[in-house]
Amino acid sequence: MTITPNQSRAARGLLGWTQDKLANNARISRATVAEFEANTRRPMKNNLLAIEDCMYAAGIEFIPERGTEGVGVRFREPKLQYSPTITIDPSNSSALFHMAYGGREFTCIVPCKVLEDNRRGDLKSDEEIRNAASEMLHHILAAAEHRMKAGFDGERLVLSSGMFDPSLQ
Repeated sequence: MTITPNQSRAARGLLGWTQDKLANNARISRATVAEFEANTRRPMKNNLLAIEDCMYAAGIEFIPERGTEGVGVRFREPKLQYSPTITIDPSNSSALFHMAYGGREFTCIVPCKVLEDNRRGDLKSDEEIRNAASEMLHHILAAAEHRMKAGFDGERLVLSSGMFDPSLQ
């Protein structure tokens, strides 16, 4: 779903966030947020996804237009819990997150290739991998929750680059 400028403003209101706070959480510029919400410029796909994902991870659900009913915003009941500790698995070159969805525990695995694609560069140390995973955290949480809602029932969820495409969510 693609959110509207009105939905972004409404979601910030529900969360009590300023444009600066949204920009910081989405890791985009404040100008991008301001111009989007003023409806003077449409953000690039990645920036719009960052806005949606960080608000989704904060507990916001965007309601799409249905027939004669307009778009909306509301708090959702988050079912995903996670540990902020990022474990590095050097044997599989990946970052691991311990999560639970609806009380069922699983490991979310983000291959370094996915992190490198997002960063547009090689990650050479565990610290660089942790930083790249932290920068993508809201995307990772949103992708994991969308996948779990779709019915994943395994113990190890491996996220691929395609899972971060908004058209797949």
